[in-house]
Parts: sequence; C-alpha cells; structure tokens
Amino acid sequence: MLKKVFVSPDPGRSRLRFAARAVLGIGLAVVVCGLAGTSLIGAIIGGLAALLALFTVTDATVRGQAVTTALLPVAGLPVLTAAAALHDLPVARDLTFLAVVGAGVYARRWGPRGHSLGVFAFMTFFIAQFLHATTDRL
Repeated sequence: MLKKVFVSPDPGRSRLRFAARAVLGIGLAVVVCGLAGTSLIGAIIGGLAALLALFTVTDATVRGQAVTTALLPVAGLPVLTAAAALHDLPVARDLTFLAVVGAGVYARRWGPRGHSLGVFAFMTFFIAQFLHATTDRL
C-alpha cells in the first residue's frame, strides 16, 4: 500500500518532464536574478514569476505559448511597479489591488491568453505585497 503512494505510472514521462522544466526554469530565474545583483526578495519574485509562467500559460499551440510568455512582462511589470510604489499607501494599494483583480477577471474573455495574463498580473501584485516589495528593491 505504501509503495502505491510514492510510485505511480508516468507514461511518456510527462510528469517527469513537466517537473524538470519547473525546477530548471525556477533555478535559472533565481540564478539570473542573483547574477544581476538583485536582493533576496527580487530573486524570490523572479523564481515565483518563472513558476507562474510555467503553470499559467495554457495555450494550445507552442507558438501561442511563446506569444503569451512574451506578453507576461507586459502584464506583470506595471503591476509590480504599482505594488511597490503603493506599498506605504494602504488605501490606494488596496483599491489598486481590487482594480487588478477586476482587470484579471475581465481578461478571461480573451480566452487562455487573457486568463494567463490576468492570473499572472494578480499573482505578481499579491506576491509583491506579501514580500513587502518597495521601489528601492525594484
């Protein structure tokens, strides 16, 4: 019984490939952030952004996935900047967070790409607030 908990079939090694991509992507993002001289918070946000990119991009084609992945910074960087800039203004920060949530939900009308970008924007704002990102750490 205990063996069944830890061992399961993986036809085509799809779970292994997915997990390896996740570990390599997150590790590469953290190493690049470290080499760029970012703080620990920056490296954590970079790693979480890589993780989010892996799990949120769900386009059907490889070309669609590439386009959506290329658009992630367009959705994430302005939200990250706003979250850092509004860190010390709780009312404005909360209202902006609600606006990001609303925009993320509204973006779902554009299919998987809109959904991916909306979730990425929401999570970027949330992570920045959770890790207390400020403008000096951008």
